[in-house]
Amino acid sequence: MITVSKRNPGNAERSSTFKPQLTSLVDVMTILLVFLIKSFSAEGNLITPSGDLKLPDSQSQECVRLINSIKITRGNICTDDKVIADIRNIEHSDSMMIPELYSVLSTNKKYNGKTELMIESDRDTPFEIIKKVMYTCSQAGKTDFTILVLREE
Repeated sequence: MITVSKRNPGNAERSSTFKPQLTSLVDVMTILLVFLIKSFSAEGNLITPSGDLKLPDSQSQECVRLINSIKITRGNICTDDKVIADIRNIEHSDSMMIPELYSVLSTNKKYNGKTELMIESDRDTPFEIIKKVMYTCSQAGKTDFTILVLREE
């Protein structure tokens, strides 16, 4: 036996508890869940380039691995967020060797035994600077270079 109770709209009796509509809440939570799953990146950005770098674009599909890196900014050469050398001094030098960089690469324990190195460079950096950095790295035993670029979307 089913009983149906009808409420009189004019009745002064009202319930003092609030009963939310669960259907609306479930819809909102489902939309939020779908949005979060869609926007979640399993790869993520493993590397955050310096603020004054504008990396070149790339169409490479290969993902970035975490390795030791050297940043060639518009004014300095840096590693581990420490300035190693000034670009102006390197530009005017006739030598291919950058002594400050060589010293860091050959004495820092972080770089010992590893031949792989990532070079982050601004797209407007002259190739002569990059060539000197690569030469110095190779003299320090780092022979496997990766150049960091932004993938075109």
